Amino acid sequence: MDKTTTATAAAAALLQRLHCKGLHLSAMPGGTLRVWPAVRLDEATREAIAEGIAQHRAGLLALLSPLDADALEDDRHRCRDCYHLQRKGDCAMAAQGRLPGAPAWYTPPRDVLARCPLFCPLPY
Repeated sequence: MDKTTTATAAAAALLQRLHCKGLHLSAMPGGTLRVWPAVRLDEATREAIAEGIAQHRAGLLALLSPLDADALEDDRHRCRDCYHLQRKGDCAMAAQGRLPGAPAWYTPPRDVLARCPLFCPLPY
């Protein structure tokens, strides 16, 4: 294996480890990387992830950038990235009657890109 293939394989392994812990990594404009959801990060996990990102930044950006470029070009978001998505999977805004056309018990699909007038990004 050449150096680029090895770097990409190591980055893919890091992404897989994060996914197994219920964490996700996204490439943001400007080449920054974001790990979410923040509620699953303790101090030891944060340090380990920061070290892994520092070592494999180029490979991670190569893997993530093509996927995230399309999502960043429009105004759609995933409910899993919204502050209003509750732990049990329902939308807090729907429960309060603030989401037009949605019943109070509305449980949105977490990973589907959609437009929502009440989307509120998670604080990172």
